[in-house]
Amino acid sequence: MRLDQIEHVIKIAECGSMNKAAKNLYLSQSNLSQSIKNLEEEVGQPIFNRTAKGVELTNFGCEFLNHAMATYSQFRLTQEFCSTYGKNPSLTLSVACQYMRFAHLLFMQLCSKYNSHHTEFSFLECSFIDIVNNVSSHRAEIGILLLSQNHKKITLHLLKSRGLSYHPILACPASVTVGKNSPLYSFSGSGVTLDMLKDYPIVMYTDTNFNFSSELEDIEIYKRKNRIIVSDRSTMHEVLQNTNAYSIAAYTNAYKKIEYYDNIRAFELLDDRFSIELGWISSISHPVSELAKEYIGMIEDLQRLG
Repeated sequence: MRLDQIEHVIKIAECGSMNKAAKNLYLSQSNLSQSIKNLEEEVGQPIFNRTAKGVELTNFGCEFLNHAMATYSQFRLTQEFCSTYGKNPSLTLSVACQYMRFAHLLFMQLCSKYNSHHTEFSFLECSFIDIVNNVSSHRAEIGILLLSQNHKKITLHLLKSRGLSYHPILACPASVTVGKNSPLYSFSGSGVTLDMLKDYPIVMYTDTNFNFSSELEDIEIYKRKNRIIVSDRSTMHEVLQNTNAYSIAAYTNAYKKIEYYDNIRAFELLDDRFSIELGWISSISHPVSELAKEYIGMIEDLQRLG
């Protein structure tokens, strides 16, 4: 098995087509097909199924791809180390994170702090499963996420199976977030109940791990009222700003200390069935960099009550 064959598998999986992958790799399609055929013969398993629409990974191919991406990523890191050794080292940090404004704001503070250095920072806002995939494949050094206490045991088992370690920061209740068009926006209390939400639609992310979906399944208002599904924080913000919908997320201490979006308020949800934990994940096999530790420390400091 050669490294270029691993690169070929990754590129074909990305493109979904032998022809497109061959063009991106500057190879002829016949040479690329032969490379994959030789690899499949060597490992004794088909990696791709050939269809009229292109190619798709087999079950074995999916598992192979996970290992291949980790191997290829490590090779590229080794290349970078060799090419920069003895030179002014660059500072690198890649964070994968669920839809949390405070995490984004702190990341921008870190970028500003090291603005005069040679840096390569990336912030990937994505779903829970994408965070797991990004950290396990070393596209991201750390992942910031929220775990439902009801599914924590299952989630920890999943993380361990992917070679990841979990580090809790704090447990917190749920929040109800509303915009200026919601009658609840002018509510003078600090917390709201589920009964107060029964007449309004709920806006949710496509990431079910972020929405207390299991906790909401058996609640009548969740079944009766309209749901608005979004895939990014910007759209969530627009929906809350322009409708009477509400969202449910984590009520962390961060939102008591930093400015939230204009014309949007967050209330604690007064229901102990909704409990979540803020934490971060990293690869078991890779030590966490000092820069990543600094970023985690910023989150921990923000979460502490002043």
